[in-house]
Amino acid sequence: MVYSLTRLVKLFMKGKDRKYEMLLILKSSLPENVRSGIQSKVEKIMEDTGMSLAKRDVWGKKYLSYPVKKHKEGYFVFYNLIYQNFSGDDFEKAMKAFGIIPEILRIGFFNVNNFSEVPTVS
Repeated sequence: MVYSLTRLVKLFMKGKDRKYEMLLILKSSLPENVRSGIQSKVEKIMEDTGMSLAKRDVWGKKYLSYPVKKHKEGYFVFYNLIYQNFSGDDFEKAMKAFGIIPEILRIGFFNVNNFSEVPTVS
């Protein structure tokens, strides 16, 4: 289920531990060292804003269903996250930090009840 930014902030403000997944799509033309640097930067932003990383799954280069910012391919990284007493201000801070990284094509947050429900891509 996909949520809007406003709905996510309201969910986070409840203060309960919640499980989410985040899909990060990077530009596919980036060299490996740049991609790993961006992944490290994203994970640092997550730590700084109170998110706990449960799992990272690199899906690699995939074709997009439609062009995003004039790109037909993206490099997909999937995260399982746990939010512990996460506030709306922290979420806004994280989204602004993600927004200033030009190599990120798209970010999606999704609510899951259990990490076993998370799909895997082969």
